[in-house]
Amino acid sequence: MSLLQFLRILFARRSIILAALLSCFAVATVTAFLLPKTYTATSRLLLGQQDPLGDGVSAGDRGLSGYAQTQIEIIRDYRTAGRVIDALGWARDPAVIASYNESVDPSQIDIRRWLAQNIIDNTEADLVMGTAIMEISYSAATPQEAAQTADLIRDAFLEENLRFARSGAAKIADWFDEQSNKALAQLRAAEKERNEFAQANNIVLDESNTDLESLKLRALTSESATAGLNQPVVVQGGGVSHLDQLDAKIAQAAMALGPNHPQMLALRREREMIAAAPVAATSGGTNVGAIESAFERQKAKVLGQSDKLDKLRQLQSEIELRKDQYLKATQRVAEFRLQSNVDNTGIMPLADAVVPTVPSFPDVPMIMGGAMVVGLGFGVLLALLTELLARRVRSADDLSYASGAPNFAIVGVSRKPDSITAKVVRFLDRKKRRHEAELYG
Repeated sequence: MSLLQFLRILFARRSIILAALLSCFAVATVTAFLLPKTYTATSRLLLGQQDPLGDGVSAGDRGLSGYAQTQIEIIRDYRTAGRVIDALGWARDPAVIASYNESVDPSQIDIRRWLAQNIIDNTEADLVMGTAIMEISYSAATPQEAAQTADLIRDAFLEENLRFARSGAAKIADWFDEQSNKALAQLRAAEKERNEFAQANNIVLDESNTDLESLKLRALTSESATAGLNQPVVVQGGGVSHLDQLDAKIAQAAMALGPNHPQMLALRREREMIAAAPVAATSGGTNVGAIESAFERQKAKVLGQSDKLDKLRQLQSEIELRKDQYLKATQRVAEFRLQSNVDNTGIMPLADAVVPTVPSFPDVPMIMGGAMVVGLGFGVLLALLTELLARRVRSADDLSYASGAPNFAIVGVSRKPDSITAKVVRFLDRKKRRHEAELYG
């Protein structure tokens, strides 16, 4: 079938097409006006603020995809919808209770859950493309109910989000508190073990946890270096002794140094130790001195308990480790306790929902346009089906199509007033005849 034959069929069956078009249009229009109207209101939130309950990173920095999806799930959660039901008081409304008893079996689902599910089914939430703004939309039978409920969902979401954040911070704080108590118990046990080991081995520790014998050895080392014991002093018969030399040094230093100067104190300690030690004053002999002998004795004593000192140092390292764990755990406890008491999650509400003036459903213009398209298609299909069941010869093309033989002449063509459709048909007919003439010569 050629395009010209198709147009002839449509033109001949135009009444069927028009009837189908008008019928679909009328039915759709009546249906659109009879359908119950639904109004949708939208409330907005800004997610891009800094989150004081998290790691200090903004929602935009951490990536909005997963973060926003989490917030959407909280918006559509039963607990959020339950807060809205409580705020609206629907569970105590006699009309709502009657509708609930007629719609469902009370033994299967309670009224609060039933109403919350209705809120969830009519709630939509999504990000505005390219921004950190979350839109919460709610659909209801009246504009006022839609706007009021959208704002209540937003407020309930903020409260529920804050509750989640506080509860999470409190649980983490409790866990760190438990860890800090364990670290404190381990610290006290390590200190007790260290002290018991020191007492059992007669090792005395000062405030800096250094044993007393090592302190004595350190002091003797300093005094030995200061006194210059590596350079022995020869005492001649009738000559000047080492004590006299020290007295001269002390007197000379007193003229330039104060009584509490470290050098003065070292010289005085050296004189006291040499004065208390026996002096060997032989012709050509040397004074070994009490400092050197005391140093050697103390050195041997410290070396003799080196294994015990190593063990003591290991115990002290364990104490430092436990102390560091305890301090870090207590610091985390303080941080999460503070976070569990904050009043802001970083999500900021924007303007309240605007009461809608135009229903979101049904969309009358769209329904009418769709009905016209459907009616036109249905009419064309019906016209072709009618033509198929009652085929008629409308032109020479139809005759040649049916017999398979070419036509050489047409007799008895009636002339009618030209119309646009007739002109189009004649134009296409002439074009086809020229093509056939060229083809058959």
